[in-house]
Amino acid sequence: MKLTYKKLYKPFLALVAVALLSAGCSGGGSGGAPAKLVVWKVFEDQTNFQPLLDAYKKVRPNVQVTFVQKDERDYETELLNALASGQGPDIYSINNAWLPKYLDKIVPTTEKQWTYTDYKNAFVDAVVSDFTVDRKIYGAATYVDSLALYYNKDLLGSAGIAVPPRTWDELARDVQALTRQNQTGYFSRSGIAAGLSSSAPGGRVNRAEDILYLFMLQKGAQSWSPDGSRPLFGGAGVGPGAVSQPASEALDFYTSFASPSSPNYAWNARSDYSIDAFANGRAAFMINYSYARELIQQKSSSLNFDTVPVPQPNLDQPTVNFANYWGEVVSKQSKYPTEAWDFLKAVTKQDALDKYYAKHKQPSSRKDLIDLQTSDPDIGVFAHANLTAKTFYRPDQGKFDAIIAKAIDDVVLRGVSANEAISTAISQGSALSVPRKN
Repeated sequence: MKLTYKKLYKPFLALVAVALLSAGCSGGGSGGAPAKLVVWKVFEDQTNFQPLLDAYKKVRPNVQVTFVQKDERDYETELLNALASGQGPDIYSINNAWLPKYLDKIVPTTEKQWTYTDYKNAFVDAVVSDFTVDRKIYGAATYVDSLALYYNKDLLGSAGIAVPPRTWDELARDVQALTRQNQTGYFSRSGIAAGLSSSAPGGRVNRAEDILYLFMLQKGAQSWSPDGSRPLFGGAGVGPGAVSQPASEALDFYTSFASPSSPNYAWNARSDYSIDAFANGRAAFMINYSYARELIQQKSSSLNFDTVPVPQPNLDQPTVNFANYWGEVVSKQSKYPTEAWDFLKAVTKQDALDKYYAKHKQPSSRKDLIDLQTSDPDIGVFAHANLTAKTFYRPDQGKFDAIIAKAIDDVVLRGVSANEAISTAISQGSALSVPRKN
């Protein structure tokens, strides 16, 4: 079954309206007064989201929903200032890693309004893990984005590589075959855009820290203790195929692509920004999210490239992917929390999101829509990856990502061993630990 990208607008509204009717809400504030909800979202165009707002209005005429599009670059500062002044929105976006520091600012839905069982059955595991605590639901997501391997079809074909790599060993082998470096040390062609951090002095790698989290999880690393009180990624791995020092092994493998002493050496501080290098044909591989496809096409419309699942350490072990996305939560300051949760439940129903994806292609957050997306040439790989995607708990995403970025560059640029870099990251991460509580 294929996605219905060209269905008429009226049938779309009718189908969404039916879905919304089942949400079960009074549709107004106390005493029958009209409820007014303000929604702040990032990475969202109101044109794409407007049909959901219109459809909701038809079945909840006593609820006024105002959509406000926000710029991600200064979004969190603006949000926190608004909340501090008591002028924040009723519903707002947070990154999936932000829940720990927003728990005291948001309100969960009730079991009567949305049961944990129904929620768990509807959404992929990453959403359930990121937006629930002690079986309480704190957020909902209209999409989930997971990492995939981008590859330049012409470069692989010229090197006689018929099939993109599926394992770490195959990736290393292909990178070695594809890389070209001149006598001055400049890479005229990098096998892969990887090895340095996203904040390196040169050769910056977009989402570098996420790639390392992926490798760590693939090796069986744990992130934090279940209660969020202490980091565990320095310990032995868990699960099939886990190793004794998963974080160090993952860091060793990732930084090998920027280490002059490694046979995998393909990237350095003289390299271009990773997305630019791939778009310009100077990098054969890149690991990134679905949004990178549009950026690449904007930079080079004629580039012959495609995506495949990220390589795994061992194909005999369960597949592990990594997700990074944004979801919506309800502010504790909202005068209408019941109506706000009614809205979030309604716009993330199966019929509603199916029509939303037809207008705005994004990998599904719902299990029951992924089959419809797997054959899509643009988002199919990413949607399928969501079924096995994990996330890495971080008490403070920004600060901990900076710690991991420094660990990467300490190994490559300052000669620190992977074990020492991980040990330092654990020590610094411990200072950020905040026990999870609702």
